[in-house]
Amino acid sequence: MSYRNKQSGFTLIELVVTLALAAIIATQAVAGFRLMVKGNRLTTETNTLVSDINLARSEAIKRGVRVILCRSADPSAAAPTCGGTANTWTTGWLVFASGDANNTYDDGVDTLIRIGKPRGGQVQIKTNDTSNNNLEYNPDGTTNEGGATAVFAICDDQGEAKGRQIQVNGAGRPRLVKGSSASPIPSCDAPAAA
Repeated sequence: MSYRNKQSGFTLIELVVTLALAAIIATQAVAGFRLMVKGNRLTTETNTLVSDINLARSEAIKRGVRVILCRSADPSAAAPTCGGTANTWTTGWLVFASGDANNTYDDGVDTLIRIGKPRGGQVQIKTNDTSNNNLEYNPDGTTNEGGATAVFAICDDQGEAKGRQIQVNGAGRPRLVKGSSASPIPSCDAPAAA
């Protein structure tokens, strides 16, 4: 009887095919992970702004004074101020209780409630209000928008199809609109109510 020495293992062709399939699967997983990270970043930035809008409204009602959410070019400065590039909120914002009759933050007169830090990465936050640049809440929780709707667009390089909108009506309640490929938000650069 003759016994053959049987060897077990992979042939070179089987190994190359397996590695090619693994590379294809890994490529798809990385792309999917990247999209998931971008989606989570947009959600986080949207939730942060909605939280600060709700805080401004609740503080106005609780304190019985006007509370203002304004964009700021440098909210982390020793003496932060309202202002910056028109309709862009990406640099950050301030939430403060107004101690005087104006709508700008004056250290020592107004009470700073929260600082919205600058947004990182490719996320951009823009608003439809290019003149006032504030969201002002009255002591009854309504806004000073004169019946108009304040609209904030939160977008990244994926554009309107993945963008988010926060719409704040005259009653002061924020409403979230999420873009999709079938129904994108109207604009990332010049937001308008959908």
